[in-house]
Amino acid sequence: MPSIIAPGAKKTTTLTVAVKCRPLRERERGRDIVRVIESKEVLILDPDLSKDYLDRVQNRTKEKNYCFDHAFGPESTNLEVYTKSISSIIPGIVQGLNVTVFAYGSTGSGKTYTMVGTKGDPGLMVLSLNTVFDLIKKDKRSDEFEVTCSYLEVYNEVIYDLLEKSSGHLELREDPEQGISVAGLRCIKVHSADKILELLNMGNSRRKTESTEVNATSSRSHAVLEIRVKRKRRNKYPNQVLQGKLALVDLAGSERATETNNAGQKLRDGANINRSLLALANCINALGKQQKKGLAYVPYRNSKLTRILKDGLSGNSQTVMIATISPADIHYHHTVNTLKYADRAKEIKTHVQKNIGAVDTHVSDYQRMIDSLQTEVCQLKKELAEKESQLSTKPAEKAADDELSQLNILSHEISENVQERINLQKAMSELEETNLNNRAELQRLDDTIARHQAIQMDGSTVEELVARRLVILDNIRDNDEAGVNYQKEIEANEKQRCQLQGMIDEAVSKNGNKTYLRILSQYRLLGMANSELQLEMAMRDQVIHNQREALKNLWNLLMGLGLDEKQILHLAAEQGREIKTSATPHVLTLHHLHIQG
Repeated sequence: MPSIIAPGAKKTTTLTVAVKCRPLRERERGRDIVRVIESKEVLILDPDLSKDYLDRVQNRTKEKNYCFDHAFGPESTNLEVYTKSISSIIPGIVQGLNVTVFAYGSTGSGKTYTMVGTKGDPGLMVLSLNTVFDLIKKDKRSDEFEVTCSYLEVYNEVIYDLLEKSSGHLELREDPEQGISVAGLRCIKVHSADKILELLNMGNSRRKTESTEVNATSSRSHAVLEIRVKRKRRNKYPNQVLQGKLALVDLAGSERATETNNAGQKLRDGANINRSLLALANCINALGKQQKKGLAYVPYRNSKLTRILKDGLSGNSQTVMIATISPADIHYHHTVNTLKYADRAKEIKTHVQKNIGAVDTHVSDYQRMIDSLQTEVCQLKKELAEKESQLSTKPAEKAADDELSQLNILSHEISENVQERINLQKAMSELEETNLNNRAELQRLDDTIARHQAIQMDGSTVEELVARRLVILDNIRDNDEAGVNYQKEIEANEKQRCQLQGMIDEAVSKNGNKTYLRILSQYRLLGMANSELQLEMAMRDQVIHNQREALKNLWNLLMGLGLDEKQILHLAAEQGREIKTSATPHVLTLHHLHIQG
């Protein structure tokens, strides 16, 4: 059977971490303590000049040294940062990949300048958007593109839509297919980078900013600009849609009340900013430990910011972290803290895969291969008929009969080989489905354990949940081992198929009428491959049928609870969900139906 490569193959990669040091300001009294060495290494000098040689020899100095993927000194422009650390991953967006870029650092370290920039020195947001639309312009002749834009802020742990003039509070939702989403967030279709920049400027004008003693235009909220690119190919299989996403995050800066001299609302804002950034730092710590020591609980639910960044930190995304620092000696502690978390972020791994349409896309892939095989089979039938008509005029020879007999035996063995491979693939599919359910239950248990620990419930309940969690982990490990064994059997089966094919080729080469036997053998092999693909197609159809039945049963259950169609549609609309109805009211397609209890 021809191999079919899954369109969503995962690739593991680590976070790219870049450090950008801003220039020393005129009003900052002090000395420059940051040195960038060979665009990779960052050296932080001891701010205390009173220490003598003996202190430095006995390691009582505060000097720190870090190494990152990229490091940029005060003289570097945003274009240099973009070219060296980000430009290589932006083309993946139009190929169905997710990309996340976020700036992390203390207040006044240059995060917003790096992300938004100025007219003379455009920021990473502007440069990324221009690149995306340049790539779309190149491929527009062969493919159709749809680009949508959303812009939100997280202020005091409340989410607001920056593209709405008077936005209310928005809620986060967890969708099994799309992951974390914001209910009610406005998405606007755009056709150029200029339109997005116009929306970006409009959103920035609504963003919460205040003047502090550290920064005259301090951002008091975290902002997330998200660009989604849908790409549909113009051919006979239009169901295949690539969906890429670019998330550009400008975080508010951490700050100390003693430095900013804030009071009242500014003080409360600073406390909330520090709380959400602490949650982000805890997630970075946990993910770093997870790579070194194995399984570790990651507290994403401690903040709405970390829930929004979940995919970028450990999910399906190519992620770049820009750590911005100040060179002034008075900001030594802020600078070291930022670099410490950036250094830990280097250990974080994400799992990148293309976002391709779900079941319909897989069906179109199989349909394409079946169409191709059926065309080839028809052509071979025609050639076989011509050969048989030519051979019918000649006396049959015993040698040819022997060769045909041997070919029949080999064809029978290959049929058995194909059947064995189908059974192994079915077993692998069932095993993967079981592991998928196990991992979903494991995630639910992790969330439940975290909630129970947070509210300090009965310890016996938590122990039971932990025991159940260990059982599920054992099941997953056992299933993974079984999957490895099945894979070895499939490889052995493939090796046997290659041997049988070699024997057929040898039989064909020995016979006088090589053309006839070669066509006959190819016809039989393609027929078996076609049968195998038809079986795969039937399995996919069964999956679709089961999903439709489940949705129909869900609808009947809701109707049985006394809710009529209008009530359900109204309730779904309040939750930001969409229900698409067909002509028959009892046969409905529920699109992401999710009702909170």
